[in-house]
Amino acid sequence: MAGQAARVVMRSKDGRRSREEHPLPAESVLERPETKGQTRANDNKQGSRAAYGGEAEHAVFLVPGLLGFENFSSFRYFGDRVVAALRSGLEARLGSRVPVVALPIPPTASIAERQRHLVRSLADRLHRLEHGHKALKVHLVGHSTGGVDANLLTHARPRGASSWSEIDSRAGILRERIRSVVSIASPLQGTCITRDPIARLLRDRDPSGLPGLLKLLGLFAVSSIKDVELGDFAASSLHELRKTARFVSEVSKRWALLSDLEPSRAIDIDGLKKGVVRRSFVTITGRAQLGDASVTPPDSFFRALSERAEGWKTGCAEEGEHVLASVNRLKQALSSENHNELFVRAPGIELPDLLDAGHNDGVVNSARQLLDPNDPDELAAIVVADHFDVVGYYDRYIWKSDAPGELGEDKQVQVLAGLLHSGCNFRDDQLFELYHRVADVIASTVHTA
Repeated sequence: MAGQAARVVMRSKDGRRSREEHPLPAESVLERPETKGQTRANDNKQGSRAAYGGEAEHAVFLVPGLLGFENFSSFRYFGDRVVAALRSGLEARLGSRVPVVALPIPPTASIAERQRHLVRSLADRLHRLEHGHKALKVHLVGHSTGGVDANLLTHARPRGASSWSEIDSRAGILRERIRSVVSIASPLQGTCITRDPIARLLRDRDPSGLPGLLKLLGLFAVSSIKDVELGDFAASSLHELRKTARFVSEVSKRWALLSDLEPSRAIDIDGLKKGVVRRSFVTITGRAQLGDASVTPPDSFFRALSERAEGWKTGCAEEGEHVLASVNRLKQALSSENHNELFVRAPGIELPDLLDAGHNDGVVNSARQLLDPNDPDELAAIVVADHFDVVGYYDRYIWKSDAPGELGEDKQVQVLAGLLHSGCNFRDDQLFELYHRVADVIASTVHTA
């Protein structure tokens, strides 16, 4: 890996393009037309963009999924470890600074509304990074529905509008900058959990889902006792009551997004822009190897949620044009000679013996996380983890001393910190491996440019 990083740095320096090679100046193209003068004045007050300097040539934007938000005080949708892992991996490979920026997005809004917010927020933040410097190449990393949003941003037509310029005048140049789209745990072919009675309650106000929701909430309450991540979220919510009130207001509305994620709905592959590197990291929960007592089994809440996500009870597990082909693609990958190279998993964890369309990460069916099962390059890795492990929320260990401030016996203590407790033993080692592989994907676009 060290040798590879060194080669990447040399190739990056040799192949670096000059500022004049960019077809349009970054300083003016992505400014809001109605606030151009105000924006420039504000930027001049701040002086040069010392945060990233003039070395950056690429920028990575993180797109959140359902219930997504940028942050509540100190609590963020993408854990701090995600940004640290991805940025460190990218800068080691490219030999230059690479900003990694999370984006806000409406939590339960339709794909069309999320798309409008995504374009405007992305254009605004990209302009702030570029002002006074060269134009940046854009890379999108989407988790869950964020992966759907990111891919659809490169589609010929936007949702709910006749053209991209109708959404924002900056959309054209913004879309031209996109070099890669990485999807992690994304329902690119929809997800079966949207057919569950609880989903119908949230989307259509169908009361038949109320008993199931109450039961699931009870299991969640038991599961989340002493969960430090949920404690942080509660504290942040109290600290920012105004933002919390807006979030609760959004969540209280009908969840229009669920209709866009029906298992019968997949992204129109033919309409996607050519030349954009697309890779998918497929998540699936595993199980402890026989006789391994060190692995904590999944809790009741996760088992109940995963069962609802399968789709067998609602009859939609195999629904969709590409689902069975995607199952076969995953089976083919697992049976290949180098299948171990495709895995990101903790020691002592293995996949189910028979993979089918119902297997999932607790939220999204694994086979539905592929955009095109006929693309031999799309599958970047199979990550043995639950839906929220991969954004930095998982059980972890902390060090404690018997006598703080004195010389005492240190010991490792496991704390609950994961929103979902699937028993995959996903930890820091697996998170950094995952996002270093994401960095490999993004770096590959530089080498082939």
